[in-house]
Amino acid sequence: MKRRIQLALMGCVLSVSAHLYLALHYYPLKFGFATGQSLCNLNAKFDCDAVSASSFSALLGIPLAAWGAVFYLILFMLILMSWLEWTDYPERLKRWTVLLAGGGFAASVVMGGISVTMMHNYCIVCMGLYALSLIIFIAVLGLLREPFAAGLKSDLPAMWSESRGLLVSIALIPVLAFFVHKIFSQNLGEDDIVRKVNESVSEWQRAKKNEFVAKPSLVMGPPAEQAVMVLSEFADFRCGHCKHASYTLHAFIKAHPDVRFEFYSFPLDGACNEKIQSSSGLSCRLAAAVYCAEKDGKGWPMHDLIFNKQDTINGFDKAEQIDGLLANEVSPMGLNWDTVQRCIGQPETSDAVKAQAKQGHLVEVGGTPTIFANGKMLGRGHVLPVLQAVYDLAKKTPKN
Repeated sequence: MKRRIQLALMGCVLSVSAHLYLALHYYPLKFGFATGQSLCNLNAKFDCDAVSASSFSALLGIPLAAWGAVFYLILFMLILMSWLEWTDYPERLKRWTVLLAGGGFAASVVMGGISVTMMHNYCIVCMGLYALSLIIFIAVLGLLREPFAAGLKSDLPAMWSESRGLLVSIALIPVLAFFVHKIFSQNLGEDDIVRKVNESVSEWQRAKKNEFVAKPSLVMGPPAEQAVMVLSEFADFRCGHCKHASYTLHAFIKAHPDVRFEFYSFPLDGACNEKIQSSSGLSCRLAAAVYCAEKDGKGWPMHDLIFNKQDTINGFDKAEQIDGLLANEVSPMGLNWDTVQRCIGQPETSDAVKAQAKQGHLVEVGGTPTIFANGKMLGRGHVLPVLQAVYDLAKKTPKN
């Protein structure tokens, strides 16, 4: 029995830790503050960020990761109380611990089924949590010394008078989940997210529809005529907000394969953007590097590389420094830097980057990142709830 309890307790500790990790990554991703990808983003299929960006990642507005962390924390306490016999009714406590553990495993089965049948990506950490829920359930099931169903039925009339603490512990699960969610949201300055989402959607509905003539540097997703929603982003590779937004946008796109994503370079650099007074040429060179990498089908990897190296790049003041960094990094991507460098120097490349910047001014881009959904400017378009709300609306409203 001791080994079973220890196994269940260890399973709960691991579950709480994994759920907290997912929650700590979920909130910055949700609100557009992510500083990098999740450690469990292994490939196109096993992508925890894409799972977090799906509509199945939250219940009643609270992420499943927060629910899970609180649930297994309470379960840990109940199992510990059962082990230490801090109760006058040890068998009753065991029965309700088994009931909760069984509920956790049932939730895992449901989420596993949703992952297989309704989602396009998988979360390797979540799969580990599904396995842990089964281990915990089997471990606590073996603790019972009395019939489960009959005992559970006899428990109900006496619960309030004899086991009030147990009822309070169970009731604490939604209460604590709500407060954990509230604390995270307030710390990120998004405690009034519902109002902000409604504002963004309302402004988007009233906004004028723009036509995009210039060709974007990068495209992801289906053809525009087949897409439920077309997202168009104007960004500068030296812009910190653009870096954070890129993680949220990519996670959303991967979770919604019927959305098309178009990336336009909008360098805040007078060397290729006629409306900008200051000129260093650095942002323009980065935009050109991505444009040229895409000629070999490596535009998105170059896009990701530059954002991942943004802190280093923003310490440079010469194009040669950028060239030196990229030359050392592109070989694993299958790119030849000499070929990319020659392409950067071509007039065609300069014209393409300038055309994207001009396109930004034509649609009244005033800063970066600026995001459009189906041709209409979308405020807070780097925030997951805003993207999901507009996506849901776009599915009901045909594009025109």
